[in-house]
Order: sequence, then C-alpha cells, then structure tokens
Amino acid sequence: MTRRIAIAPLAVFSLLCSAQTSSTSNIARPASAAKAKPAAKAKTTLRPLDQIKKMIQMKLPEQAIINQIRSYGPALKTTPDDLIALKGLGAADSVLVALSGGGASAPAASTAAPSGAVASSSAPSWNSDLSAIPCTPSTGAAKRVLAIDEFDYGTVRSSAQAIFGTNVDLGKGIQALLIKRIAESGVYRVVERRNLQKLMAEQDLGASNRARQGTGARIGRVMGADAILMGTITIFGRDDKRKGVDLGGYAPRVFGRTRVGVGEGTAVVAISYRLVDAETSEVIDQGEARGESKRKSTSLAIAGAGTRGGGFGSTDMGSTNFANTIVGEATTECINLLASTANERSARVQQRSLEVEARIADVSGDRVYLAAGEVNGVSQCDRFDVFRVRREILDPTTKEVIDYDLERVGQLLVTEVRERVAVAAFNGTAAPEAKMLAKKVVRK
Repeated sequence: MTRRIAIAPLAVFSLLCSAQTSSTSNIARPASAAKAKPAAKAKTTLRPLDQIKKMIQMKLPEQAIINQIRSYGPALKTTPDDLIALKGLGAADSVLVALSGGGASAPAASTAAPSGAVASSSAPSWNSDLSAIPCTPSTGAAKRVLAIDEFDYGTVRSSAQAIFGTNVDLGKGIQALLIKRIAESGVYRVVERRNLQKLMAEQDLGASNRARQGTGARIGRVMGADAILMGTITIFGRDDKRKGVDLGGYAPRVFGRTRVGVGEGTAVVAISYRLVDAETSEVIDQGEARGESKRKSTSLAIAGAGTRGGGFGSTDMGSTNFANTIVGEATTECINLLASTANERSARVQQRSLEVEARIADVSGDRVYLAAGEVNGVSQCDRFDVFRVRREILDPTTKEVIDYDLERVGQLLVTEVRERVAVAAFNGTAAPEAKMLAKKVVRK
C-alpha cells in the first residue's frame, strides 16, 4: 500500500515534464527549421508601345487599338522609326494617325461630329469613329453614264426585210453596235435601256403616292443614267436618188411609164437622234447621223449574212458577213459618226451622284460588307444611311412591296470598293446586321 503511493507522484511528474517539453519545442522552433515557401514570380508588364504591337499582330479591330492608344494618353511616345516598324506589322493608317498624335485622348464632346454620325467616346467594338478614318476619294474622274435606247425602225421595216430576206429587229441591232462602239471609246459608262416604258410607268405610279420610297425618282435616278441617247432609223438601204432610164412610150402600154434601174448604187443608213437629259428630259443635242458605203452594187440583198441570232431577229448584224456588205459598210460609218457626236457632246451632259440602295450582306467585327459595288455606282468615301426594316408594306392585290417602315440606326463610310461589293466602317446606335437597308447619301 505504502509503496504504490510513493511511485504515483513520480509518474505524474514525468508525464508533466514530457508534455511541457513537447509544447515548448513547437513554440520555440526556430524559423530556419520551418519549410521554406517558394518565392512568387515577378509579374512582367509590357510597355504601352509593345502592347500596341501585340494587338496589331493579333489583328484586333482597328477601333479597339485606337481606343487603347487613347487610354495611354501622354505615356505613349512614338518615334518615326516606331511608326515605320508598326506599318511593317500591318498597322492600319488610322492606327498610325492616332499614334502620331502621341496617344491623344478622344475629342471633347463639343467637337462637331460628321452629319449622321453618332458621337461616342467609349464605342463598342463594332462602332467606328468615322471622323478619325482617313479617306481619299478616287482621283480618276468619274465617267458620265449614258443609257442607249432601242432605235425605232418602223419607217424602214419593209426595206430591211427585203434586204435581209427575213424580219430583222434593226432597233436592237443598231443599239448593240452603238453600245459597243461608245463603250470602246471610254468617254461614258454605257447602260442599256431595256425597260424604258416600264420605268416611265413606275414614275406615273409614284405620282399617285402609291410607289415605295425611291421608286418615284426621275427616270435618270431610276436608271442610274445622266443622259439617254435615242432616235429613229430613217434610211436603211438605197437612197431615193436612184438613177434609172425612163422607158416612156417605148414600153408596152400595160406598163405605163416605167423606170428600169440601171448601173450601180451605194447603200445609205441614216439615224435621226436625240441626246436627252435623263432627269429633266431636256434635249441636249439632236441631229442626223448618215453613213454611205464607198462601194457600189446593183443589189442590196444580203444572202447568208449570218443566222447566229444575237438578239436581232434571225440575222446577226455584228457578224463579219454583214460588215462586209455595202449595207454593213454604210451602217458602220453611220454608227461611227453617231458615237463620235455623242462623245463630243459629253461636256454638255450634267453629271449627278447616283442614288443607290443596297442591303448589308455581312458584318465581320468592325467591317460591314455592302451588297453593291463599283458597277452599282458606289465609290470610295461614299456615305450610306443605315436603316432597320421593321416591316414591309405590301400591295393588297399584287402583294408587291410598295413601301418600308424604316428605323434609322446609323451611317456607313465606304473604305474599299470592288466590282460588286463595298467594305465600310459603321457608326450608329445599334449593331449593324445583315439585311439592313443602306441608302447612299446623295450630295446635292
């Protein structure tokens, strides 16, 4: 009993010492004994100019790069060598212009924006500052647009049929030859007038306030032409001054006084023409173009002049066979004279900006693709108002679209023009979308 009591305090004392030693070791452990943590990596920051270089190499939208340049302010400095290097990386001219200003901040809100543009200092990626985009119109003088109508040939229909041995549409034949000749001269941009009556009917419809926007424009606006060349074929064959012998009383009475043609005759083709202002219908010039063959023949009949068609009835007036006949020779001289006269009168033709309407075909970033190009009268630096078509208004009987309910959302500035498409920058209150309607802003 006594022995068990003597051992117990010793055990307790030993346990207490052991616990105290363990606690002390945990508290007083030197820092060098603790496990060292790896040092954090230093964060590298690119210089402002290097950031811009990287954005250009990544082909980010131009407006996004310009906005970043402006955000740097005076901290962004560039030298001529820097600009040359950035141009080599593919930097757009607008980016270089922004850099050359030392990263100047955006213009103050009081600065006047171009007509139709929506000012915004923090524009979304699809919104471009149209006033900051350098744009140089094409240096070449735009050609006047000449529409050539089919020529009336009612007065010479029978003589033409006798010459060709078939019913030939001389009006289309002369028109085709004249279009080719004037287009080759390069003075005008030539278009055909296939639907003159239809276009005039559209004007009448527009006058009754039933036509949709744009349809009621003057003929020149609808056609996209500055002038129209039209006329009548008055002579096609032999001139009426044909020599003959009066048989008189020497011929039997049943013939009466009879003239029998003798000798050879020349072929003659004459066209009475009018050059008319396409918008005002004012006659710019009028007269007669007359061609005569230099050769003579006893017959004007054209046997086998060509039967390839070509839109002129059953005979091709553009064929070599026809050109080699004396009638073909007279026709060529008449066409050359008329083309030369039209070219000489070009200075009298008033040139106008064409009204163009087209749909947006596609949108890629800040590039808007318009479904109209050079052939439609679109030029670099042209501006287009852009509209969202809220609904189409239909004719209740024909179901034809006669008007649109439109909401203007912005404006386009054309920066590139190809044959049938134009690329433009956009500024507006809403994102541009495919199928939106764009109308060219016509400068008066």
